[in-house]
Amino acid sequence: MVGQWFLVALAIVVLVGTVASPQLSFLADQSWLRESVVFFVMALMALPVPLAWVRRALRQPWPAILASLINMGLFPLVALAFAMLMTPYVGGGLIVAATIPCTLASAAVWTNKAGGDDTVAVLVTLITNLACVVVTPLWLVLLLGKRVQLDLGDLIQGLLVVVLLPMTLAQIARLKQSVAQWATKNKQSIALICQFGILTMVLLGSIQMGQRIRFSSDAHALTIQQVIEVTVLASLLHLLVLGIGWWLAAQTRIARPQKIAVAIGGSQKTLMVGLKLAIDCGVSILPMVVYHISQLVLDTILADRWRAHGQTLDKQSEPSRTP
Repeated sequence: MVGQWFLVALAIVVLVGTVASPQLSFLADQSWLRESVVFFVMALMALPVPLAWVRRALRQPWPAILASLINMGLFPLVALAFAMLMTPYVGGGLIVAATIPCTLASAAVWTNKAGGDDTVAVLVTLITNLACVVVTPLWLVLLLGKRVQLDLGDLIQGLLVVVLLPMTLAQIARLKQSVAQWATKNKQSIALICQFGILTMVLLGSIQMGQRIRFSSDAHALTIQQVIEVTVLASLLHLLVLGIGWWLAAQTRIARPQKIAVAIGGSQKTLMVGLKLAIDCGVSILPMVVYHISQLVLDTILADRWRAHGQTLDKQSEPSRTP
């Protein structure tokens, strides 16, 4: 569970990186630093995830398949309509956020918190992170190609290195029982380290955003009004996609625990990959950061309500006791 300190730290890091971009510009120029942080965090995120969870979810794969189709297929199309309401620089950032895979860190946690099937969320994470190596670059070329110079081959190669390779190495490491036990035992500590890695990427992206605001035309400058608009639109986008996932799952008669997993897994995005791609594509990181915060806050509220409602349903389904 991500504490309030992380949300506060996100806001502080964005402010510091944007305001102090002239003094910190040398950090944003270090591409090796960006790649190393992403690789390290992706490997750590995958380390506590046992493949046994994936095998359990594979017995009934449709919920995970539906959530993956929503996350990587429908989501970018819905986001495109929202991006058209923004400037190209900020709207491009929202498109990047929409094309990346489901988060490794929080989808299963929030699904479990809501009383859903977290094995489905884990499988969604695996499917979307594998698919993003091909699907994400194609979406970016299709939706951003006219505004940003993108090299499809470089994008695929980069995602292979920073997404697929660290996940694979983490699972290979888990084959050693002592490593698997250590990762399970120290899950909270690993999550904390990953959060600091995410904050590092937010800082690098904020520095770049500050440089863009400082040296570009006024059309790229962010106003308070634009920040509010991005916050509102990102929150609405998340709720809309989450609602679509819930509705489609209901239409295909998916049980309630798996329906929760479809809604959450189909609408959550991983901040780590999104920050890297936003920086690489030269678009604003603000939509990615705001979307991440909104999914944490909104899904926490929804998860509490879903769990409470589920407990009510369980009590109602219990056979009444006769005296």
